Amino acid sequence: MKKLITFIGIIVFTSFIFTSCGIKKNEYPQEVIQNFMNSCKESSGGKEETCSCLLEKIQQNYTFEEFSILEVKMQAGQTPPEFLEFIGKARAECSKK
Repeated sequence: MKKLITFIGIIVFTSFIFTSCGIKKNEYPQEVIQNFMNSCKESSGGKEETCSCLLEKIQQNYTFEEFSILEVKMQAGQTPPEFLEFIGKARAECSKK
């Protein structure tokens, strides 16, 4: 879980850059997607399919703005328990594929 928090934290700065852009609900900037995928693959041993699935689940459940707020909380060491639960379930579902 610590690796997950770390790789999501990496994109915090990038996320802030794009929060003021007119991004439609649940659409994330390409740079954020690429950073997420790179970090996820690094922390998961290169499991690109699992990372794509995880990103898809995050995008289905969180707008970019909501995700950006979560990133700030994670960076501050205040990851909401409901997000940790969501990520755990999503990872389990994605790993089965």
